[in-house]
Amino acid sequence: MTRHGLTLIELVVALAITGVAMAAGFGAIGSVLDQRGRVEQAGAAIARAAAERGELISWLGGTHLTVEEGGPSFRGLDGVSGDSADDELTVLTTAATPLETGETILRLYVDRDERTPERGLTAVFTEWRGTGSVRQELDPRVTGLAIRYRSSLLSGAAWLPSWISTTILPAGVEVTLTGDGPDSLPALLRVPIVVPLAGGR
Repeated sequence: MTRHGLTLIELVVALAITGVAMAAGFGAIGSVLDQRGRVEQAGAAIARAAAERGELISWLGGTHLTVEEGGPSFRGLDGVSGDSADDELTVLTTAATPLETGETILRLYVDRDERTPERGLTAVFTEWRGTGSVRQELDPRVTGLAIRYRSSLLSGAAWLPSWISTTILPAGVEVTLTGDGPDSLPALLRVPIVVPLAGGR
């Protein structure tokens, strides 16, 4: 006798196979979407680190001294807080800053004061010939700031732990950021930032 159509058992088997195939497909799609999300997060973290690094290079690259009497000095102070480097740098820069003025005094340091809203690497921008001032939290994950200054004034070129002068800039500045652990900062921020200074010695 000729049969037309499917038996109930054949239908159940076909549905079971289809269900397994669909489950595997949805699992693969979910895995791809998860992987895509991780890649996007990693890309965003790299972009943020590159932007932060670029800002520091720009601000420090615009460092200069003025010939005016009583102008801002270059102040690179060496410090330690517990087990972390706690250096601080104050310079006059012509680089673009949040104040959008021609010349701005930049103070770069690690904020550990619980009374302030900022944490970690912080920049304070102050108008040189004005009263405007802005504080900006750059990276709350930064717990240590080590800065060295390149000089060829002494016997041979050397890196010095501090530099204070109203008349002479160092030849360059090296900024090293640290966090609580070895991987607490993106790799791009763990690499020392070296900025040559125009007219420095």
